[in-house]
Amino acid sequence: MLERAFAQAAQGFYETMLFFEKIDPIADEHVRVEGHDKKELLYNWLEQLLLEFDIKEMVYASYDISIASDGPTLFDLHAKVRGEKYDREKHGARTEVKGVTYHLMAIEETAKETRVRFILDL
Repeated sequence: MLERAFAQAAQGFYETMLFFEKIDPIADEHVRVEGHDKKELLYNWLEQLLLEFDIKEMVYASYDISIASDGPTLFDLHAKVRGEKYDREKHGARTEVKGVTYHLMAIEETAKETRVRFILDL
């Protein structure tokens, strides 16, 4: 369930910046991030997506995420992501995201669901 919540966080991240539904999942990429806890992992995941956008101009619409834990102090996320180069005319432009913040970040896990909350620096 944590993987699904991270995938939905990525979708929300892109919805903030552009029209997510216009992204075609035509190119495969691999993303890997680590974190000392789940919050740091979420932060690093979203920051990596922002770097992919800023440096490679890539946007992603599909996420096959695997999260592994090596004890309580190290989490590893591997993701196969699918997307394409950002095209302002095709994908539009909503709000520029400057970064991700830890402020009020939360991950709530129950037996039925996992919820993540994060704030983007606009």
